[in-house]
Amino acid sequence: MNRPLLALLLTVASSLTVARAQPWTVVDPKFDALPNATALSGSRPGVFGGEYGYRIEVPNNWNGDLVIYAHGFRGNTPKLEVSDPPIREWLVQNGFAWAASSYSANGWAVRHGADDSRDLVLHFASVVKKPTRTFIIGASMGGNVITDSLGNYPTLYQGAMPICGALTGLELFDYYLQYAAAGEVVTGLEFVPNTQGDLDFYIKTYFGQIVPILGTPGKYTAKGKQFDSIAKYLSGGERPYRLEGMNVNYGGPLSFFGAWFNSGRPGAAGFNLDKQVTTNEFTRYRIDPNLGLDEDTLNRNVQRLKADPEARVTAGRYWYGIPSGRIFAPVMSYHTTGDAFVPVNMEISYRQKVNEKGNGDLLVQRLVRRPGHCEFTNEELIQGFSDLVNWVSTGIKPRGEDVLGDLSNAGLEWTKPLRADDPSKR
Repeated sequence: MNRPLLALLLTVASSLTVARAQPWTVVDPKFDALPNATALSGSRPGVFGGEYGYRIEVPNNWNGDLVIYAHGFRGNTPKLEVSDPPIREWLVQNGFAWAASSYSANGWAVRHGADDSRDLVLHFASVVKKPTRTFIIGASMGGNVITDSLGNYPTLYQGAMPICGALTGLELFDYYLQYAAAGEVVTGLEFVPNTQGDLDFYIKTYFGQIVPILGTPGKYTAKGKQFDSIAKYLSGGERPYRLEGMNVNYGGPLSFFGAWFNSGRPGAAGFNLDKQVTTNEFTRYRIDPNLGLDEDTLNRNVQRLKADPEARVTAGRYWYGIPSGRIFAPVMSYHTTGDAFVPVNMEISYRQKVNEKGNGDLLVQRLVRRPGHCEFTNEELIQGFSDLVNWVSTGIKPRGEDVLGDLSNAGLEWTKPLRADDPSKR
């Protein structure tokens, strides 16, 4: 194997697990304020130990509202860095102060993110002024930070906007396992859980065996069409750019389509490696008819992995933030239709949980027709946040998508602009 390809695969392999306890280092969060604004930065003690870096920016014409930004998954890096909100300029120009934390740990650090962000709200009140209202925007894992915060701190935020959010926490990693287990049935191979190590798995099993059997999205074999149908239902059903999303680059030569076959490890995202955290025990797999594999055969033959109850509860409480669906403030959620990293099934599951708790009127969900994870334009995010603020201010609920319905043509109203290759233009 050539060295560049080997290096790329090693990079991918190292990103697939989350570091446990290690010495985190806060990167200096100092930054320059935008015109007509004041910048504050520094570090604070983390709620679970260590420290987190933070940034605060307050416009001269501050309207009294604060926006907390919760960043996404950072992988294995020991460096703790602060990310600015994607609509920072608009926020400042429109009178909103914002603050963001690096969190005091990387990895799937939902509890750290939720609790350190709460601490930052309190710190803002002590060094600036208590805000009139506090909103939170969170991307990817930051969406799980939001849903966790809404359950644990019900009065902290007056409005929330998860974008491309892993809203239901550990269920995302259940999906990865469900995907891999289905791959075993269709290919006839055994690779769940992976005992080879990441590099060997991708070289020998994925590229060496799985791809020849299934093909790849857009170039499927007959077996590949079976698997694609299963994956379609697992990820949220047919929707614009679903196939394109699976072909999006995950790292090196690997796409999202390939990444999730290596998802049967006991501890999702690297935690509790000695115990099974994820599960597909009660998953009812679906597949379209006339593909040479029926649902009864599929469900009878799929390997079922049962989670260790104690490990799952512990992981859910401290890392993965499994939400109950109890919310007490308006939530405006945005998701791209083709996202294969954090699929639309997160939106579907969260809607079901919120409805079951009787809080459905507090959740609006909008889909954007693009293939990538968190692939939004500023125009889309500004509209979403503006509509959220108006909702909180007036009590008038804005329109959204019915994510429990047919999503095959979803997102036309919220995608600005449509891509040149949008299915509606074909």
